[in-house]
Amino acid sequence: MRPCWLGRWFSAVMLATTIGCASAPPQDLILRDDHAGLARWYEQEAAKLRDKAAEMHRMIEEYAKPTYTPSPKHTKEELIAHCQLFIKLYAETAREAETLAKLHRDLEKTIP
Repeated sequence: MRPCWLGRWFSAVMLATTIGCASAPPQDLILRDDHAGLARWYEQEAAKLRDKAAEMHRMIEEYAKPTYTPSPKHTKEELIAHCQLFIKLYAETAREAETLAKLHRDLEKTIP
């Protein structure tokens, strides 16, 4: 791997790890088997992740402008590729959160 791609790969792994670790559902909801609360929490996490992906889209638009001048360390193409990678990761993680929200909604219906 080229050093540039190694850095991107490492960033992607760190993002996925950070999202997974920093966004753990509240323990009180888990301990109480509060599936409705967990579903809401996962839905909120999905919304936050989609907001982050939208921010990355805005960054791409800024980087693509003819007037934008990147630092000497990066090209516009590298910055745009970096944002596209994060958009993909945020979208995948948001879909996972939505799947978990649905799972908890379904579990809520089965518990008397």
